[in-house]
Amino acid sequence: DVRVIQRDVFETLDDLRRDYQLIVVSEVVSDFRTTQQVRGLFELASHCLAPGGRLVFNAFLAHDGYAPDDAARELGQQSYTSMFTRDEMATAVAGLPLTLLADDSVHDYEKQHLPEGAWPQTNWYPNWTAGQDVFDLQRQYCPIDIRWLVYRKAG
Repeated sequence: DVRVIQRDVFETLDDLRRDYQLIVVSEVVSDFRTTQQVRGLFELASHCLAPGGRLVFNAFLAHDGYAPDDAARELGQQSYTSMFTRDEMATAVAGLPLTLLADDSVHDYEKQHLPEGAWPQTNWYPNWTAGQDVFDLQRQYCPIDIRWLVYRKAG
């Protein structure tokens, strides 16, 4: 069964089950402002996923060697492109029963796997997924991109 929840799931956990096999959160973390909000997503998944269940979400991650400064983060937040480092993701998930299984470029994954004619979904999507709404650089030089992250709950 598929259950779509269209509300602030952080308001209450009362109506959420604890046996979900899959939680998909698309284009939500790009609106987060803090690592604590990412931690909240991981805690929610830890509470609601059954053992072996998966959390799939996308988030803008900095490439290795790039540390976003405050100005880049603020510009990113204005462009629906909040960015995090891999260390920040590791801190956000620390101590929870979730293990990273996959870390794939949204741009590359969707371009490869969507049916012919479905990529790109909009004319702005490729540049946004590559971080080019924040950094006026060619894709290969952009220090961030949005990634599909897949975590599995232990059990």
